[in-house]
Amino acid sequence: MNRDFLFQQLLRAYRAGIISEELFEAEVGELERNRVANGNGGGFRAFGKLYRSERDAIVSFIDKARVAEGNAAEAFAAWANVTPTACIRSGLKMIAEREAYHSRIFANRLIELGGEGRAQVSEESRQFAACAADPSMPDNEKLLRVASSIPDPEAAIRPIIEFAESIKDDLETKETLRLFAEDELSSTRWLLYACGALNPSASAEASSAQ
Repeated sequence: MNRDFLFQQLLRAYRAGIISEELFEAEVGELERNRVANGNGGGFRAFGKLYRSERDAIVSFIDKARVAEGNAAEAFAAWANVTPTACIRSGLKMIAEREAYHSRIFANRLIELGGEGRAQVSEESRQFAACAADPSMPDNEKLLRVASSIPDPEAAIRPIIEFAESIKDDLETKETLRLFAEDELSSTRWLLYACGALNPSASAEASSAQ
């Protein structure tokens, strides 16, 4: 809700004798602390964008994540079905399962928060799914594409961790996001490991350049 609206509601309640002076001052102080914590005159900042509230930021994120994770689940499952490389098939299946349950968790949480599913699969995600399912593209090339898009797993998940840490009220979503980030880090690290295993020359070049 808008900070000014909340203040006016508190003021009316105080003037009407519904709340005490002490409670009024405490609630106004909390509004001010939230304003200062978010570094703006109201709202909630996440991923470089200002939202009206913490809830709005969460709903926006989990809606997008719900769609992206669902697409990724299908992509990795399709890749596992066409890969001739036995040593990475189980890993791809594991990641597909992770992405699928992430999508389900976010979809359920969106409903619990009263949000609407509005996000659509991005063009980049569609292209990844098409690439992953292509039986004519070698696994090492697919993995090189993944590695080029996510060269630093820790940096990739950092915005999610920072978002989770900024959440003060919705503790259920806060912990869900922390676990989600850990899963994403594990999956990405394994994909980079697999990329190095199937592309030893590229891995050696990257190491020598560091």
